[in-house]
Amino acid sequence: MTDPLRRSALKWAAAALLVSLGGPAAAQSLSRDVAVPFYKPEDVMTGLYRHWAQPRAVAFADTAQKLHLALERICAPAQGGASAGLAAARSAWKAAVADWERLSAVPFGPLIERRSVRAIDFTPPRPPLIERAIKQAPRGAAAMERIGTPAKGFPALEWLLWEKPVERGSQACAYAAEVAADITREAEALKAAFAGADPGAWDAEQTAAAFTEFVNQWVGSMERLRWQEIERPVREAKSASRSAARFPRQASGATASSWETHWKALQDLAVFREQEGEQEAPQPGRALIPVELYLRGRGQAALAQRWKDAIGQAGSAMHGLTPEKRGQLLPAAKSLAVVKRLAEEDIAPALNVSIGFSDADGD
Repeated sequence: MTDPLRRSALKWAAAALLVSLGGPAAAQSLSRDVAVPFYKPEDVMTGLYRHWAQPRAVAFADTAQKLHLALERICAPAQGGASAGLAAARSAWKAAVADWERLSAVPFGPLIERRSVRAIDFTPPRPPLIERAIKQAPRGAAAMERIGTPAKGFPALEWLLWEKPVERGSQACAYAAEVAADITREAEALKAAFAGADPGAWDAEQTAAAFTEFVNQWVGSMERLRWQEIERPVREAKSASRSAARFPRQASGATASSWETHWKALQDLAVFREQEGEQEAPQPGRALIPVELYLRGRGQAALAQRWKDAIGQAGSAMHGLTPEKRGQLLPAAKSLAVVKRLAEEDIAPALNVSIGFSDADGD
């Protein structure tokens, strides 16, 4: 979908949402003694930016910087063996990827506006393009802008750290450090963008459009986990008669942790998980408001419970899932499909949101 069509679709859906923003519904309860406030779309967006994205953007900027420093240490003459430096860089890569996935699992706002997923997590990487980029020896931000996205970002670094490990002082090592610096620049830009965003200052149309986009992106993220990350690799392996499927983050051995992080983000944005001793639902503007609470606050207790049950069943299927558990992969994907269908057919209409086409970064 082109940007003008995407904006038009979001504007139409946002207008439909605005019509529905009538008076408060009767408060529902999480449990017998816990009442749920009447939440508005601006409460959801404020929680999403202030209590979800902002702290995650800060954490990602920090681990991205540590990844860059780890790679610079490999490339510079220093005491200690190259293997120790490589191990440290690999550990730093995994930490940065985990923080990145916590932030970007459901992309919205600056992540979409900056096309950050495509910029630093384009998958799969293209080894011939990485080799060509190494020979070009780019230095600095301007030079890296001329390098295509399939040759940089986290997947390219994974290839340089595991598939063809860089050696101290090599041109490939210097390029890896430049890729890490490029990731760090994007992380800092996202940190600044989220910190500068103020959903409380948006007008009703902006809020409705952002809310619509968030719901669409949640559904798209669920489908990405189900199809691109789990089911498609399994089915492609079967059709090609390969002995093993090729999953994302496989070279680094981080596939299972990536699935877990992705699922947890979807889960936390979908349902409320009460903390021990908690006596009340989060107040507007003070915490993240997941979809379940929004529904309950608007008198949709039965639907909210169906939603929570479906998420719980999918969570059971995703728990401890690894690429080695081949018999559990397609059933897990099927459970995710059930949640996605419920989101499209029942949750979105209850939220007065139209589900549209979602662009996928990478291929």
